[in-house]
Amino acid sequence: MRAHAAITAGGRRSMLKLAQRMTDNFCAGVSASSAHKWTKLVGAAAVAAAGRGGGGGAMGVEEEVRVMTRQSVDDPGEPPGVVLSAATSVWVPAVPPHRLFDFLRDERLRSQWDILSNGGPMHQMAHIPKGHHHGNAVSLLRAAVSAKPTLIILINWCPFTII
Repeated sequence: MRAHAAITAGGRRSMLKLAQRMTDNFCAGVSASSAHKWTKLVGAAAVAAAGRGGGGGAMGVEEEVRVMTRQSVDDPGEPPGVVLSAATSVWVPAVPPHRLFDFLRDERLRSQWDILSNGGPMHQMAHIPKGHHHGNAVSLLRAAVSAKPTLIILINWCPFTII
């Protein structure tokens, strides 16, 4: 699918810049530092998050959810306030990386792993290629059917090779 004609060249550039800023902020957020440390989430929220996988992670590894907060002050393109980052990891045995990437990229399958899909399929509103690889792109998604106010998700897809 190509970028929709309704998006101007300036709009595409803005989406690409926003996606790059989001990726930079994500990488900065998940990189632990002495100023910003990750904390293991405890309590009902952690139990509920771990319970989604049937009481534990793949291969019997217990899931952990970690959180980190930081204060955003005078960061370009980011409103002032508290920024919350949350992360977990799972082991996916015997699945080739390209197959996992394609699964995560498929908006029709997103409801199987993304709580923001509200249990239904997602609709790709725009797809802006960033290179020659079909997965190297920025996508704009929204829930195909939703009773809630529209949630739009901007994704910066970056495939990589694992050796």
